[in-house]
Amino acid sequence: MYKNAKPLFLICETPLHVGSGSDLGIVDLPIQRERHTNFPKIEASSLKGALREAFESELVLSEKDDDKAKNNLIKINKAFGFDDGELGIDVKKRFSAKDHLKEAFKDNSQFSGALALTDARLLLFPVKSLYGVFAWITCPRVIKKFISDLGLTDLQFDFKEINGAMVANGSALFGQGQKMQLEEFVFSKVNPVTSDNEVNKLGIWLSKTLFNDDQSYWSEKIKTDIVVLDDNDFRDFVTLATEVITRTKINNETGTVQQSALFSEEYLPAESVMYSLVMFSDEFSDKEGKMTASQVEEFFGQLPSIVQIGGNATLGKGIVRTKFVNT
Repeated sequence: MYKNAKPLFLICETPLHVGSGSDLGIVDLPIQRERHTNFPKIEASSLKGALREAFESELVLSEKDDDKAKNNLIKINKAFGFDDGELGIDVKKRFSAKDHLKEAFKDNSQFSGALALTDARLLLFPVKSLYGVFAWITCPRVIKKFISDLGLTDLQFDFKEINGAMVANGSALFGQGQKMQLEEFVFSKVNPVTSDNEVNKLGIWLSKTLFNDDQSYWSEKIKTDIVVLDDNDFRDFVTLATEVITRTKINNETGTVQQSALFSEEYLPAESVMYSLVMFSDEFSDKEGKMTASQVEEFFGQLPSIVQIGGNATLGKGIVRTKFVNT
C-alpha cells in the first residue's frame, strides 16, 4: 500500500514525441492520448522507464566511486523494481552489475518497485497568440482533475475549481482591444472569456511551485497568461494545434529523397506543462534495514532536473525540465 504521494511536473523544453505506434489517420506517428478525452498524455510505463534511465545515468554512470555507484544501483532497483534485463549496456559495462545485483537480491530477486507513477496528464498547452506571443490554455475539466489529484497529496493550494471560460486579470493577451486571438480563433474579452481572480491564484501558485516565483520571464508570464477555455474548445486545440512534422530519408547514393520514405510525426509543443503523481511505499522485502516510504521519497528527490523522454533523442526532442514537489 502506498503511504504518500507527491506531484511531479514536466515542462517541455523541446517538442516531445511519446508515440502510440503507427496510425491509419493523417499523422503516421501520433502521440499518446487519453481514449475518452483525446487529451495528450504520457503512459506511466513510458515515463517510469525514462526516469529510471535518468537515475542510472546520473547516479551510476556519472558516479566515480564504484561503491557509491553500486549502492545507488541497488536503491534504483528497490525503488523502480528489480529486473536485470532492464539494465542498460553502459551500466553493465561499468561493473558486473548483473552478478552484483543477483548477489544483493539473492533471497528475493523478483519484486515490485517501492514507487509508482500515474500517467502524466496535460495541465497547460501553449498556443500561438496575436498578442503576448503565446498563451497557456487549459479548461475546467483539466483543472478539476488537477485539484482532485492534488487532494491525494499533502500540498497546500488555495485556488478552486473553475466552471467557465476565464482569463487572468492583467493579461496582455488582449493587446489594447477587447478581443483575444489564439491561433486563427478570436475570443471576446467578455464573451465567452471573462476576467477572474481564481485564474490568477492558479498562475501565482504555479509560479511559486514551478519557478520559485523568481521574477523571471516565465515566472511572470504564467501569472497572467493562463486562459481557461471551454472544455470543447480546449479539446479542439490539443487535437488540431500540436506540431506535425513531415520527415523523409535521403538516398545516400543518389542524394535525393528515397522512395516511400516520407512520413509524419506528431509532437507535443515546447512549453507544454504536464504532471504526474509519484506514490511511495516501503520496500517490498522482509529484510531488516529495508527502505521506508520516506527514504524512497528522499531518494527520488535526487531526480535530475533535465531528462529526455520519448523518441528522437538524437534530434534534440523530448528534453524535459522536471520539478518534483516534495515540500
